[in-house]
Amino acid sequence: MTAQDTLTRKDQAEVVRAPQEETVFFRPATDVFETQDSVILRFDMPGVAKDRTDITVDKGLLTVTGHARPEQPGQCVYRETRIGDYQRQFTLTEDVEVDGITAEMQAGVLTIRIPKPEKAKPKKIQIASSV
Repeated sequence: MTAQDTLTRKDQAEVVRAPQEETVFFRPATDVFETQDSVILRFDMPGVAKDRTDITVDKGLLTVTGHARPEQPGQCVYRETRIGDYQRQFTLTEDVEVDGITAEMQAGVLTIRIPKPEKAKPKKIQIASSV
């Protein structure tokens, strides 16, 4: 009896199949955080290396694409992680300074920092004293 015969699950992940000419992208899980100065996006893309990740901004659309190469340490008998191509898009406001966007990749997690424009940052208003 093999491990495949032993391990069965009712909630197995969906299998995505597409025609040969079509690329299928998984939608990476993404966390969005906001600080006083920026918006931070964290993309979970297991198996994706820095050199296989593309980040573009075109006409206010932030596109993140990552290509994973599956590791084959042996025959896979069960998998919960999705290994393949990832893509996610976010619309940016017109006043975002694209040149200020930064990104870093660490252990399959891509972190993108988008600085807030000055007019979007909170301002403290001083109260004038009356004499």
